[in-house]
Amino acid sequence: MKKATRIVALLILLCLTIVTVSACNGEEEEGTESSAAETSKPAVLFEKLPEKDYGGETVTFLVEGDYRTNYKSQEIMAQEGAPEVLNEQIEKRNELVESKFNVVIAEERTTADQPMLTLVRNAVLSSLEDYDIVMPYIPDAATLALEDSFHLINDLEYIDLNNRCWDNNATESLSINHKNYFITGDISLLTLACTHAIVFNKDIISANGMENPYDLVNNGQWTYDKLREMARKVTADIDGTAGMSATDRYGFLINNNFVTSMYVGSGQSLTGKDINDIPYISIIDESETAFPIFNKIFELVNDETATGQIDNTSSTYYTTGIADGSSIWEVATESVANGLALFRAMAIIDIIDLGDYDCNFGILPVPKYSESQENHHSLVSTIYASSAAIPISAPDSEMSSIILQAMCEASTDTTKDAYFEIILKLRRIQDDESEAMLDKIFDERVYDLGIIYNWGGANYADANSIGNFMNAVAFSGTQTFASTLESITDVVKNALEDTLEVFES
Repeated sequence: MKKATRIVALLILLCLTIVTVSACNGEEEEGTESSAAETSKPAVLFEKLPEKDYGGETVTFLVEGDYRTNYKSQEIMAQEGAPEVLNEQIEKRNELVESKFNVVIAEERTTADQPMLTLVRNAVLSSLEDYDIVMPYIPDAATLALEDSFHLINDLEYIDLNNRCWDNNATESLSINHKNYFITGDISLLTLACTHAIVFNKDIISANGMENPYDLVNNGQWTYDKLREMARKVTADIDGTAGMSATDRYGFLINNNFVTSMYVGSGQSLTGKDINDIPYISIIDESETAFPIFNKIFELVNDETATGQIDNTSSTYYTTGIADGSSIWEVATESVANGLALFRAMAIIDIIDLGDYDCNFGILPVPKYSESQENHHSLVSTIYASSAAIPISAPDSEMSSIILQAMCEASTDTTKDAYFEIILKLRRIQDDESEAMLDKIFDERVYDLGIIYNWGGANYADANSIGNFMNAVAFSGTQTFASTLESITDVVKNALEDTLEVFES
């Protein structure tokens, strides 16, 4: 679709008085022929919500504040410095909800001194009615859920988890024992932003007569092996100084937590679930299958003829990259922009920085393990992905649930559209093929409970956690997958059991 057409379509949407809800993930609902016909029609906004007049009541969202820099909330209220089109759509969405239910949407933002965990805990322990809805990062939401801080979403009559505005992949993945205490969907722009992908420099492809990466994806040939093959062809010491440095050319730049993302990209997972929705550590139970997959990733990460390790403090890319005082992430972005990197692993949010350069780039999903693999899988790096929950201290949980549902429904064709269509596609991505890739990436998002609950680790960076041990092994340069997994098995399983005890009770 041409850019002008997309802009006109968006403007038409803004003029509609009846807003319709489009699919979050492109999946059709199951049902009879008549229900299939009904789902093919646009759903009317707020159709299943009750008629309520809250008499001008203020509904307060607690969101992540400005000290979070790139990962601050720009989801609920218009923010100074945010793209104008996004602010316009935030105001439009809020007005739709406010006028429908006679409420006033407001937010409180966290600070470095008053972070999300502290504020929610204080509100719950002291029965403070300060927040009607909270939007913590997903790992913080998991922590608070284990502390019995949230209402059970499944028990709230007006939260419709089957509505397409909610991310169905997340709803299914984040539940334990069929219980969801926090959810995510079109209201959460940070969940889109934290999805992993790969960008590539088109000029390097053209200059070296290489295969079109878009064709590789469409033909099922975009794999680990293909990435490594192409990366080796262009990696070279070109700066006139002996030895590789950040001013040389790399085929592939990878950061630490992308190792696990590549493993998930193979179609495998750290955790699975049984028929009763009880999670288990699948990578432990299926270690014989996991080893060859990880080994191929390990070899790619440690192939100096193909790969530069962005944030490994002992790598030459890192040590030479920060020599001038720049952030290593700025250096990596400049490498792509300046033709010094063919491929770079990144989250979607990083594309915004790359879009500020005069750079001919495209976007791809994480590669597959082999051509026989049916689909690509894009891991959501949930460290800074936001969720939504209703604290048990909320003064009126029914009102909170109605407004949360309404805000998410109204976000689909307003804030989500602005972020997805304009900020990413129309302004930052420079070809129709990348737009199709972006659709594919978001349609095939994956969430993993092992990363979210960080079983076995004290924090997300703990090398002994199930979510981070592969990253640590790969960047150590020593292949200890089997022994490391064995060494953490008991601790990880015990941590999982502790979590299950809470959900079962």
